[in-house]
Parts: sequence; C-alpha cells; structure tokens
Amino acid sequence: MNIAILGTGNMGRAIIGGLKKAYGGDVRVVAWDKAAGALGGLGDGVEVVAPSDWKSANFTPDVLIVSVKPADVSGLLSDIVAPLVKGRGLDFLTVSVAAGVSIQSIRVSLGNTARVCRVMPNTPAMIGEGMSAYSLCENCSPDDAKLVEYVFSACGKIVNVYEGLMDAVTGLSGSGPAFAYSFIEALAEGGVSAGLPYKLAMDMAVQTVVGAARMVQATADHPSVLRSRVMSPGGTTVKGLEALERAAFKSTVMSAVAESAAQSARMAGKN
Repeated sequence: MNIAILGTGNMGRAIIGGLKKAYGGDVRVVAWDKAAGALGGLGDGVEVVAPSDWKSANFTPDVLIVSVKPADVSGLLSDIVAPLVKGRGLDFLTVSVAAGVSIQSIRVSLGNTARVCRVMPNTPAMIGEGMSAYSLCENCSPDDAKLVEYVFSACGKIVNVYEGLMDAVTGLSGSGPAFAYSFIEALAEGGVSAGLPYKLAMDMAVQTVVGAARMVQATADHPSVLRSRVMSPGGTTVKGLEALERAAFKSTVMSAVAESAAQSARMAGKN
C-alpha cells in the first residue's frame, strides 16, 4: 500500500510512526512538508518526496493524508492536492485530520467526485494508544473504510461516526488528553501538598490514572460501579469525592468537553 502524508508535525509523525511499527515494509510511506526543517528524523523507510516529484519517483498514493493546521488546509488542497486530482487525474482517498474542517469544504477544492474522509485522531496516537473517529463522504466505498481503518488502527483504536458528531468527538477525544493531563498534574500536586516528594507523587498519579482507565476497559463495568468499590462508609475516598462535588468537578469537565466541541463547530463556520 502507498500512503502519502502531507504535513509532518506531531500528528503526521505519529501516523508515520504507527504505520512503520505496525506494518514495516508492507507500506510505502512518502512524506512532505513545506517547512524543510520538519522533514528530519522521520525514521527508516520513510521517503521524503514532494508531490511534484511523485511521478519521477514512481509513486501513486492509495491514501493521501492531509496533516496540517486547519488554517493551512485550504491552501494545501488548492495549491497541491487539487492539481494531482484534477490535473493528473489521480484517484486516491483524501483523508484530513484537521479539526473543524468539513468534508464538504474539502470537496469544494477537490471536486464533488473526490473520495474524501475526515478523521479526528488524538495525540496518544504517537505511542499507539490513540482514539480516532472517521467519517466518509458518499463517494467512498466499503474498501475506503477498510483503508482508513488499516491506517489508523496502527495508531490505536478507530471508530466510524456520522460527520455531524465530529465536533463532539473533537471535544471529547480530540481535546480530552489535555484534560486528562491537567487531572494528572492536579493529582500529583495534591500528593505534594499532602507531603509526598514531587517525582514520587507524579509517578503515583500517572499509574493511578492508567490503572483506573484499564480497569474500566478490562471489567466493562460502569465507572460509577468501580467508584463504589473504592469507597467505604465515612472513609477517605468519600471525603475526597465530597470535595470534588463541592468544586463542581463533574459539571466542569462536562463543560470543558462542550466548550471544545462548540469551538470545533465555530472553526467549521457553523455558528
């Protein structure tokens, strides 16, 4: 399989790393970025070839991944991708991982016959623990869905959703790692406040969150059930949970997800 990645920032590199680790030589990965400094250290087996040189490199992508900042997507599509589709007649699946960029806006640049997919990954893809969601346009086939799942399952878990849910996905799994990092930081600093050395507190906070998340995965029990198993009447956990409730912890986290989802919608020009 031939995969082109345009944009080699954090997410582009995460996808490249996942592909090479999962599939090795079974995929040919060609990368390019307008910033030459972003092309260093991509790893063995990754070719750096500008789209204008694909023909001479005997390369035609099955999947082209647009991995640039949302503000740069339109220019990249019109200046680089559209000439490949309209000028050279290449027929590949175009995948965008940019937040707030709709399938329709991509098709405006590439034409209504283009096969387009929108994916919202997150940064834990860098270590193969990502959560990605994807939506396909009506031109896409079941084989295109398999292509997307093949690529992004190398970076973690992937699910198919209706595009109208993408803003919510962005608010939850796209922005969610930042919320989790803030919680880990707060746990560690709470441990320091209670008397623990900082490094020990951070190690304990990280493993506590990792372990709790894996418990939810492993048992399939609702978080409220697992929480009840930590509590005892009049015990330490109950008092801690009361403090979280006084600070409106749950509603604050819900508001954070909602605000992030609303910003995704604003970026897409929905409101």
